[in-house]
Amino acid sequence: MLSKLYLIKKELSGGKFISFIVFCVILLSVSAIVSFNILSENFNNYIVNNFASSIPPDEIKVKPGESKSLFLFSTGTGKELSGAAINRISKLSGVRKVDPVMAVTIPTSATIYFFSFQYNTDLIVAGASYKFIESDLKNSKMKEAWLKGSYNFDRPGDTGIPVLVPKTLIDSYNNGLAAANALPEIVPEKMSGLRFKLSFGKSSVNAFEGAYDWSSVVAGYTNKINIMGLVIPLKAAEEINKKFGKTGRYMFAMVNVKDHKNFESVKNQIKNMGFVVETGESLSSEILKLKNTVNAFITMMITLVSVLAVVTTALCSVTAVWGRIDYYRIMRTLGASKFFIALTILIKFAIMGFAASWCGIFIIEQLKVYILQSVTIPGVKLTLDINAATIATVLTAGTLIPMAASLPAIIRMFSAKLDNN
Repeated sequence: MLSKLYLIKKELSGGKFISFIVFCVILLSVSAIVSFNILSENFNNYIVNNFASSIPPDEIKVKPGESKSLFLFSTGTGKELSGAAINRISKLSGVRKVDPVMAVTIPTSATIYFFSFQYNTDLIVAGASYKFIESDLKNSKMKEAWLKGSYNFDRPGDTGIPVLVPKTLIDSYNNGLAAANALPEIVPEKMSGLRFKLSFGKSSVNAFEGAYDWSSVVAGYTNKINIMGLVIPLKAAEEINKKFGKTGRYMFAMVNVKDHKNFESVKNQIKNMGFVVETGESLSSEILKLKNTVNAFITMMITLVSVLAVVTTALCSVTAVWGRIDYYRIMRTLGASKFFIALTILIKFAIMGFAASWCGIFIIEQLKVYILQSVTIPGVKLTLDINAATIATVLTAGTLIPMAASLPAIIRMFSAKLDNN
């Protein structure tokens, strides 16, 4: 037993120059592979935590299905975006939430007062949920009013309805009506609190029985719903439609997906349901394309480094083994079997690979502090920690790859005549 351990020790100490080259190749390869893994992890974290979540689209705009037309008019045969459809979309895998915008399907008009000037106009009115437009509401009182569906003015019993004005409508007024009639332009930020009258059930075209007026107050403006009309609380829109016997009909819905990975899948599922999908398809696919391209490049570099390490180690092992062929003949003369000789070579490369891999990880860990101090990327928080799974994988691969690379040398040694007869 002691003689075998002595022979293994002799094998480990033999061919120092070749062993040094193999050690350095594995050390550099492990350092490069660990560095590429850290780079990949940092890049993916940046995409997930910053890039993909902060840049749209993480939303899909869903509209009713396209209907056939007869001359200028639609036949109304398109897929309707109903409450049941909204509920079905919200249950799709990859969907975080759905924010529907309901149409008020009755004649509606508004009366606006500018000092002595009075302006009447027919309007489109839509209802939106509090969560969808919360950031556009200017103060806590307006937020409370939107949740309730009505606004309490200063006088007891004087109530109205909070209204958001789309930025599109403001721009149309400033660039069209105001400019053409020498009227003052509206500053969007100053509109909050402006009071006017809304008429539900009547317009210049039609009037329903039971039509009524309701005081309104501007709660702010919004860029989220670009219609040529006004936005009111979803609860109020539902009650108004119900009052006039109308069913809920949605103009569109904003579908918020969990991440860009789910974007294409959700979009295709909604299309297959017969609805029209608008907004942001290209940017989401570009984000995924960028992520996949960078990860593919990193994987290719890791593979290339690994292949070069295997080839270099294999060539070095063949050179080392063939250079010691006379030594192995002496061992055979002393009674060592070919299996034992092969085992000593495998043990040598396994120990060498493990030691070089551990040194590579140790060097990266030691350089981590200096890298974090010297390398700063705006908007990116570098994390150079090597997790336990990566360490285990690198040590295992670093041990097994040199052993596998030495097999051609062992096979060649077995094919040679080691016996002196």
